[in-house]
Amino acid sequence: MAKLLSCDCGWTVISPQGEADVKKHAMIHVEDAHPGMNMTEEQTAKLIKTV
Repeated sequence: MAKLLSCDCGWTVISPQGEADVKKHAMIHVEDAHPGMNMTEEQTAKLIKTV
């Protein structure tokens, strides 16, 4: 099953490759779009949904 994560800014990632892939892209998004925001991988994991 694919994994999905949506950011409050409207950015969304869906990956059939699993949670690790979503986390990777989410961390890149946070660094690029929300500099200064501190988001841990654990916090990111709580936002991931199965689709």
